[in-house]
Amino acid sequence: MLAADQPSDLAAQSQFIPATAFDFDRLAKIYSDARTDYIVPMPMNGRRMQEYVRFYDVALDSSFVAVDSSSTATGVGMLGLRKERAWITRLGIMPAERRNRVAQEMVTRLLDAARQRSATCAQLEVIEGNEAAHRLFLKFGFADHRRLLVIRRPPGPIAAPVAGGSVEYLDAEAIDACLAARRDTPSWIDDTASLQNAGGLHGLRIVMPDGRSGWIVYRAAAFQLSHFALDAPDPEVAVQLLSSVHSQHPQMDTKVENLAADSPFWAAFQQVGYVESFRRIEMLMML
Repeated sequence: MLAADQPSDLAAQSQFIPATAFDFDRLAKIYSDARTDYIVPMPMNGRRMQEYVRFYDVALDSSFVAVDSSSTATGVGMLGLRKERAWITRLGIMPAERRNRVAQEMVTRLLDAARQRSATCAQLEVIEGNEAAHRLFLKFGFADHRRLLVIRRPPGPIAAPVAGGSVEYLDAEAIDACLAARRDTPSWIDDTASLQNAGGLHGLRIVMPDGRSGWIVYRAAAFQLSHFALDAPDPEVAVQLLSSVHSQHPQMDTKVENLAADSPFWAAFQQVGYVESFRRIEMLMML
């Protein structure tokens, strides 16, 4: 750990307990309390925390809850693991503890855990505008990689007309084949492993009259569409794919996380009614 990041007495007195010692309701409460004043609070409940751990391969035995000398939780940090990759996520420190270097010590513990699990690279996302967190990660050696968009579309009919192409709805085998052939560079959240872990996947392929074709895979939960993967030769085909999806689900809210800010399909999303909620900075570090 860098000399500038040596823990204060309060951080040194903290215990960092494996997250396996806490149930999902408690983990969700700690995380939500730590994020109450964040730019984007993202409150969670126990069910959503359990889903998050499953969807994103969070290793609770390599994740930690910080507690002070009175056994009061002061923060949480989680680590996702996939082969040689590690992902720092759900990092939240109680407001009163943020000047006590608890965050620095938490990140140190998470990186140490990643190395112990044979990870060779680490990644994370920080909300654009959270300068304190961004500076902290830079200090540890993370480097900015790219900007990512979190975008939403409210329920409602599709305004863009669906052109006369043939639509094929994909079965599970075809969906897996499409995901195996992805040409994009997904973040951890929309990685193929995340989509397959989440389940509930739907997909369709469009062939345009001139022979151009593309496919889209997405997750349909009870009230929301999410986890999109899309492959198209141009934005026009992307518009038709998205139009077909929302024609099938006009009453569903939609949230797409971590679309690359320079994606050639961002304009297609906008054309069918998506708006930007906020941005993240994806950061990478070799271990």
